[in-house]
Amino acid sequence: MNKKVKKGCGCLLGAVLLLAVAGAITLYVLRPKWHDEYGERYKDIAYGSLKNNTYDLYLPHDAAEKDSLALMLYVHGGSWIAGNKWDHNKECYKWVQEGYATASMNYSLLNEEGTSLFTMLDEIEACIRHIQSYTEEKGIHISQMSIAGTSAGGHLAMMFAYARQHPIPIKFAAIKVGPSDFRILFPYDKNAKPKQEEVEGFVFACTGEHMDVSSLTPEQMDSIKLIASPISYINDSTALPAIFAYGEKDGIVKPGHYHALQDLYDSLGKPYDLIVYPNSGHPLMGDNDCTERYESTLADYCKKYFGY
Repeated sequence: MNKKVKKGCGCLLGAVLLLAVAGAITLYVLRPKWHDEYGERYKDIAYGSLKNNTYDLYLPHDAAEKDSLALMLYVHGGSWIAGNKWDHNKECYKWVQEGYATASMNYSLLNEEGTSLFTMLDEIEACIRHIQSYTEEKGIHISQMSIAGTSAGGHLAMMFAYARQHPIPIKFAAIKVGPSDFRILFPYDKNAKPKQEEVEGFVFACTGEHMDVSSLTPEQMDSIKLIASPISYINDSTALPAIFAYGEKDGIVKPGHYHALQDLYDSLGKPYDLIVYPNSGHPLMGDNDCTERYESTLADYCKKYFGY
């Protein structure tokens, strides 16, 4: 591996190690077992040639009898350096029983050679296109979808929803504790003295480009952070309906992230639901009533935007 890329990621990776740990705590809670009566399960389908280019797909038993289906795609968290598609088994199992196709995907991580956040977005697109062709071969038409994610996966889901073209129309996004603004996640610290290779790695992770970072000003670094920030891509044409869930006591993805989303959606007059967990940190484990509200809201969004 290129040592500069591997070491340089430390600026980003080290700063959000707790994000990976907290994300694992959030999702690794009594991982459920699959039962065949839930639907049809297809595991470890390859959508690309790299190690982590796989996804799991779940289809209702009567999928081939329907004119079309909606897909709910989950992008796992783990601070862009960890996590696995099975972190979203619970959600996939739940919603396939409600008649939706569901899928959870793996993607290349920042500690893999040549990977940036934009690599991950390319892989989300590749995964969606593969799901589309894979189901068509089975006589199943996926006509619409939602994209969902938690923590780093929420960030990637937002970035894809707002910044990319959609191979399948995305009707809404469902985001839990996703960083929306890298300036908030990685604030400027005048006392910090990162190594140049760490800054280079951070810049590459945010942009997918190798740059001379020797004379970057704080203002220029903020511009680079905005390239990797979902709020930079939200406008009148991209602000699709969304559910946002955040913890008021989250010390990692702080309330400023949902405030920024709230301000943008309000200014554009676009539909969204914000669920703030008043007693929860990053894992969103302190407010059962809010969890119930989130699930109820998601069910309402499926019926409203998918039409069934």
